[in-house]
Order: sequence, then structure tokens, then C-alpha cells
Amino acid sequence: MPEHKQRRRRKALIVTTSGAALMAALLLAPGAEGAPSPNAMPKGDLPGWRQVWAENFNSAVTTPVKTGSFSGCNNHADTPRAYCSGLSGKWRDTLWAYPSGWEDTAKSGADGNTGAPFGGTYEPQKTVSIGKGYDGTGTLKVSMYRPASGGDNVVGTVVPRRCMDLRDGRYSARIKVARADPGFKSAWLRYEGSSAELDYPEVDDYRGTNVAAFSHGSGSEWNVQTRAYMTTAHTYTWERRGSTVTVYLDGKKLRTGGTSLTTSSWIWQNESRIERDRSRTGGGYAAPGAKATLEVSWATCYVRK
Repeated sequence: MPEHKQRRRRKALIVTTSGAALMAALLLAPGAEGAPSPNAMPKGDLPGWRQVWAENFNSAVTTPVKTGSFSGCNNHADTPRAYCSGLSGKWRDTLWAYPSGWEDTAKSGADGNTGAPFGGTYEPQKTVSIGKGYDGTGTLKVSMYRPASGGDNVVGTVVPRRCMDLRDGRYSARIKVARADPGFKSAWLRYEGSSAELDYPEVDDYRGTNVAAFSHGSGSEWNVQTRAYMTTAHTYTWERRGSTVTVYLDGKKLRTGGTSLTTSSWIWQNESRIERDRSRTGGGYAAPGAKATLEVSWATCYVRK
């Protein structure tokens, strides 16, 4: 079971996370009795939910968004107006990334994380791209690494702009960690300072720990552990209605629990390993030259009807 600490996203103070990867997934798509549809991105509304954004990245197979394009991201940072000036067209309109130089929690020491020999710095222009993926379709890729010369991890965090600052919402993505050297982790989350947070999917290490969901906040502390690993493609889905959150894995309901969330953004956050693992050589931290690549086959979000 992964250790877990509530994370804090940074606004003016800009914090961040170091090298990690995000998740694996399958979602609940329209159909008889909500039968899951593996691989296929759901299109259109669902009962009780209106789709506001859906992207399968397939247009980037022939017109890739190359590494370096997610630059100039410090424009209206951490707001629905945020954008990366290196992007154009629909990609600028729909995707934002934590700006260059923000620190992940391993480096910043946020949440009381201490003891890591090094942390990570967000550099979206070095880590984020969109193009032909592991399965031949389009994928959004976050390619994290620790330089061969050592030093801090280089990582990336993506935020879908149209899924920001929603009150009630449903969020789904199909993801696979295609490369998983030790020392990288992920947490896809909604967060409101110290008052509330939901992390799903989250792993401490791509190969070493299973996917879990964590809820934080007044009267809403709970978690769900799964047998899934992010190194296999899965669809992760979670929905928030009022004071409750429900999480799904590959279309199967895992749990409904309380939440104190109000509004916040959906963040695809990657970090370096924060806690030392004494059972592993080097404490489980990323070695010089280590790499991890997370690929998103599709993602979508909804608002409540």
C-alpha cells in the first residue's frame, strides 16, 4: 500500500512535483447497464452528465505536437485563462501545463516531505508532447527523466483547461505508463489547498505499487486500494456530485465516499518519489539517466445536467 500525504498545488508561490507518471485506465461508457467500453473514448452526454470536453489525440498522429511546443506556459497561471504560448489552435485552447521552473513537492518540501536527496522541476517544454503512441493511435505523452549527469528530475504536469473550476463533474482517462524506471510517481487530482483533495489514480512507484484513490478533507478521509498497475492500460473514472465522490476502474465501481471539495481543477500531476524505500537499492529514488513515460490515449470531462 503506498504511503500518502496530502499534496498542495501552488499558485503564486509556484510549487510542483518531480518526475512521475500518471495512470492506467478504462471508463464507464454509454451502454446497457453502463457496460464499460475498452479502448474507445466515450462521445456525447451520459445520463445525468453533459460532456464538455473529449480528446483522443488522434489528429496528432499525422500532425504531431513536438517536444518543445509546451513552452511559455506562465500566462494567467492556475486559472481557466492559462495557456502555453508555444501551442496553437485547439491545443492552446484546451491544454495548459505547469510552467517551467515550478518545483514538485519532493523539491519544494510541501506537505512536510523531507529527506529526499533531490527533487523535481516542471519543464513542460522538455517533457510533454502529442503524437503517435504505444498503441498506434495518438497519445499525449509526459516523458520524465533524471539527467544522466544527476541533479533534479525533469517532470511535467498537464491541466485540461475546460475541466478547470467545475463544481460537480465527471472525469475519465485511459492511460498507460509505457516506460517505468524506478523513482517516478503520479497523482491525478482535484485539490483545494489544505481543505480538500481527491487523488485518483495515484501510485508511489509505477512498477512497485498498485493504483489507489485517496480522499482528504474534513469528515472525508478514506481510500481505496486496487490491484491495477499503471504499466497496464486502464480507464480511470471519478465523479463528484455534491458532497459525494464515486470512483471507477475499467467501468467497475470501486466506492462512493464523502468529500468536502467545492470547485477546483483536474490536474494530471507527476512527481518524483518522495519517501525513501529501504528495501530498494538507492532508496527507490530515480537513478541518473532514469526515465518514465506516461501516455494518455484519451480523456474527457462532464458537468452535471
